[in-house]
This record gives sequence, structure tokens and C-alpha cells, in this order.
Amino acid sequence: MKEKIINGINYRLNGWTKTAEVIKKSGGYEGDIVIPEAVVFNERTYRVTSIGKKAFAFCYPLTSITIPDSVKSIGWNAFLDCEPLKEICIPNSVTSIGSHAFDGCDSLLSFTYQGTMAQWKKIKLGYFWKTPIPTAVLHCTDGDVKV
Repeated sequence: MKEKIINGINYRLNGWTKTAEVIKKSGGYEGDIVIPEAVVFNERTYRVTSIGKKAFAFCYPLTSITIPDSVKSIGWNAFLDCEPLKEICIPNSVTSIGSHAFDGCDSLLSFTYQGTMAQWKKIKLGYFWKTPIPTAVLHCTDGDVKV
């Protein structure tokens, strides 16, 4: 597996499965991040399927993130202490969210999930995945749920 920065995002590329995982970058990430569904390196296309553990941890200047439909998992502590992050949209392709994924995201009060409430209930959620955001609301396509 190779680590490579492509268009400002650091990935772990798996040549065998032709998949890519977003990973932590030295110096962190800032502003508005748009993760693509796929990246190309050395004329090979890699499908972005996961956001790794601590990938965006402590990225205080991170204000928004767009996660593509290709992502299936969000790792533990993925967004740890991303203070300015106010909202996030989770695609219905996500099947697991790791423990403490949004821990310390005190400004994060709105989660949008691009699926139904029934689909949301099928996601494997790690312990304290959204700690400590007790007032957060999850907006699904068929209604809102307090998370």
C-alpha cells in the first residue's frame, strides 16, 4: 500500500483492491474539503471507500466536508476535535461509523443522512460515535431523529 497526496488529500492506495482510504495529512486539512469518489495515480483509478482513523482529527480550520457515495466506512476518531465543523452530510453508502468519530465537534449540531431512518438504524455505530453532542439532530430523507 502506498500513501500519496492527490489534490490536497492524503490517501492510502491499495493496488490489489484498487481502493483508497483518506488518511491524516501532515499539517492537517483546512477549509471546505470535497472528497472525490475516485482518484487517479500512475494511470490507475482507485475508488475512495473509507475515511481512516483520525483522518481529520484536530483540523481546527476544517469548516465543511463532502463525503462521496463511494465511502462505506468512517473510522474511529475520524473528526476528533474539529471545532468549526458545523454540519456534515453522510451518504447512505456508509455502513459503519467508528467510536468517537465526531468526539469534540462541539459546533456540529446537524447531521444529514442521505437515506431513510430505517437505513440509518442498520449502520454499525461505534461507542460514543457522536460524543459529546447531545442536542444533535439527524436529518434523514423521511424525517428527523434526535441522535
